[in-house]
Amino acid sequence: MSFSFDSFAGTGSTFPQRGDRAPIVLDDDGIWHPRSARPSRPILTRYRDIIHIGVSAQALWLGARKSVYLLPRGNFENYDCLERLAGALRARIQGLPDGEQRLANMDRIDQVSKNPPRARATQTLIALCVLVYLVQLTLGYPVMLAGHYSEVLVADGDAWRIFTANLLHAQGGFAGIAHITLNLLALIALGFLVERPLGSARTACVMGISAVGAMLTGGMADNSMVVGASGIVFGLAGSVLWLDYRHAEELPAWWRFPRRSLWIILGINVVIGALVPFIALAAHLGGLVSGAIATALVGRRIHVRPALWIRAMCGVLMTATVFSLATAAMDLLADGNAAARYAIRKSRLPGISPVELNDYAWMIATAPDVTREELEAALELAERAVMETARSEPTILDTLAEVQFGLGRDAEAIHTIDEAIALDPDDDYYREQRRRFTGERARDDRPEYIPPMFRDRKEVDPPVEKELESPGLTV
Repeated sequence: MSFSFDSFAGTGSTFPQRGDRAPIVLDDDGIWHPRSARPSRPILTRYRDIIHIGVSAQALWLGARKSVYLLPRGNFENYDCLERLAGALRARIQGLPDGEQRLANMDRIDQVSKNPPRARATQTLIALCVLVYLVQLTLGYPVMLAGHYSEVLVADGDAWRIFTANLLHAQGGFAGIAHITLNLLALIALGFLVERPLGSARTACVMGISAVGAMLTGGMADNSMVVGASGIVFGLAGSVLWLDYRHAEELPAWWRFPRRSLWIILGINVVIGALVPFIALAAHLGGLVSGAIATALVGRRIHVRPALWIRAMCGVLMTATVFSLATAAMDLLADGNAAARYAIRKSRLPGISPVELNDYAWMIATAPDVTREELEAALELAERAVMETARSEPTILDTLAEVQFGLGRDAEAIHTIDEAIALDPDDDYYREQRRRFTGERARDDRPEYIPPMFRDRKEVDPPVEKELESPGLTV
């Protein structure tokens, strides 16, 4: 359909926008409007597809069956234009055969939006993530060793890791801060979108099932160390999508996320996860699917008190989380050196991948105030990783050299790093490590490691921690 906007001038059916933005136009069938707040080609949303119209101090929210659209007040020439636009839309909808019923449903949605439930589940999860991160910063890397997900350790009896790994995040430097910050921001945005229609009990179920699904999927995919709440974040994204496809006609427009934008964001994250080795793509996808399935199970009816079995499931998942945290804490604080105990145990378990052994050893070897007992345990890990890769991986040889150097075995460290240099002669990092081992660099002046994906760039900002280069530690 083509038309001239000029033909609507002075009829009350055109609402001018500022600058080069096309005006909002009401015609016989529907409203022509931009797809997003940015200037774009107008699209048509038919009146019969409009579910809810909401006006706030900042924008008009147009809820339709297929998505939700935002029209910011600042884009319009007149401040009261949104109120007049909303009134005109309601008048057009009222003229439909079922117009009165549609307007009555909008009024019911308005009433629902006035008394949203408190987001207790989202707030509790955020508080737990922050608390655990503070414990990580206080007690250091042994917390990571005690709580990360490892399929082999879970099979060996550490079932608590299925839950605790979701509350841990990479620590140290920019990478650690970015990891937890991005996850918390996503939890706030998506958690509120899910918890408003579902309520706290159902949302806790979605979070718990997403957490379990993410860890089990991530572990099965690459048998690595997996940490982070991003599996739950993707589970909430799956829940938002399910709610939008299944319950759009019951949701206030501002309780929804534009469908197309969410799919684009998810697609970008999948591509990034496929390209960046330390991102747990399988865990993210597992969380996404688990969150959608969980919402299908517990979210058949929304805006009502959950059934007894849903409240019972919520109680079971909350109890499992508390029990897991308590068990991990007791194991961490048991007599003896926790880091050395974990390292020796892992070095002797079958089925541990070389990259996971390497990450354990590197984490211990580069920790501040590392003890000789811990370094001896890290040596077992590093030697097994080197043996299982037939001394063919320079980054794993470098970890062994680092441990040997920490134990004062300088000659062995030089011999080992020479093997790494022979395998990768173009990497200056290994040569600088050798200079450190020979005393040409200060003993504590460890060179900055640049992952292969960045080595062609002249600058790397911010620095990337070495252990995040391999897929052994995934976030």
